[in-house]
Amino acid sequence: MIDRICKGCGATLQSDDKNLMGFVPEINSKSLYCQRCFRMMHYNELPKIVAKSSDYEHVIDEVIAKNGLVVFVVDIFAFKATFNKKMIDKLREKNVILVANKYDVFPHSTNVANIVEWLSKECEKIFFKVDAIHIVSSKKGYFIDDLTNTIDMLRFGRDVYFLGCANVGKSSLINAILKRNTSITKDVISTSVIPGTTLKSINIQFFDDGKYLIDTPGLINDNDILNKLLPKSYDKILPKDEMKPRTYQILTDNSIFLAGLASIDFTCEDKLSVIVYTSNDLYIHRCKTKRVEELYQNELGKLLNPPLIDEINNIKYEITEFDFDGKMKKDIWFSGFGFVSIIGKCHVRIKHIENNEVKVTNAIIR
Repeated sequence: MIDRICKGCGATLQSDDKNLMGFVPEINSKSLYCQRCFRMMHYNELPKIVAKSSDYEHVIDEVIAKNGLVVFVVDIFAFKATFNKKMIDKLREKNVILVANKYDVFPHSTNVANIVEWLSKECEKIFFKVDAIHIVSSKKGYFIDDLTNTIDMLRFGRDVYFLGCANVGKSSLINAILKRNTSITKDVISTSVIPGTTLKSINIQFFDDGKYLIDTPGLINDNDILNKLLPKSYDKILPKDEMKPRTYQILTDNSIFLAGLASIDFTCEDKLSVIVYTSNDLYIHRCKTKRVEELYQNELGKLLNPPLIDEINNIKYEITEFDFDGKMKKDIWFSGFGFVSIIGKCHVRIKHIENNEVKVTNAIIR
């Protein structure tokens, strides 16, 4: 008997155990999706079975051994969380197209060429050579044709593998390519905000020469905020629409809360301009620095949420500090939930959830 593969997540269909991947009550000639994917696609039900990081690393090692073109997908909103060193080190000898997805959440006025230049410099910093860089939105369909044309030029008769961290939108991007270039109107591959939705590699014959677009499970980044909170917190963390920058004029001994995910204390001689780029639903609160610990004690999980009340007992915080000389606009990136731009000379003390990466770059939005 030939195994049937779920078109949504790549798992082998089986009817023996509903708690294992690929379960369907009955396998027949009409079985295209496992029960898990069917319920995600038709009822927006969150998946209970997700891929693990070890599953993904096995897949990527197999991909590296093959002669394919790699589309390395990152989330432009969560760039520092998804431009993953482990992934990059594995891809250094491959033909790679770097694709920054989710451009639709950036302010509409953001210059695409500036972002491409910024991404190019981030690659240069770590000596990571890529063959092309593209900005896209799988949700809105922005620049999908440009990416498809580049894939056609660079693949040279090879299969095309979509790689990246969990939740960057690899599956959504393939769905968008299929909708633009075939008669398909609905998603073929299942998607979800839960990291690890794709369980196994999914091969979709797409090219005239019989070669495939291949979706792969997403690497689970332990430093991403989504892997530290419950799914019910995701609604406020992940932007649904274009971000509306929130600008503050900051004096010394002022602080800004990014809900309960982090707080930033400022020490400066002159007034600063601070611009917050997060989901529009994430609560931002400015206060005097002397009130910060009081608010953590009394409002965490309440006014300052996420995290929610039932999450705070499992969360610890750590401190990271940076100095800015004021010569250039800089961004502080919080792994998985946005970034804060600073214009001016200052010292910042950041209290953030433990092991949630905090990094500084030149400003992505000029």
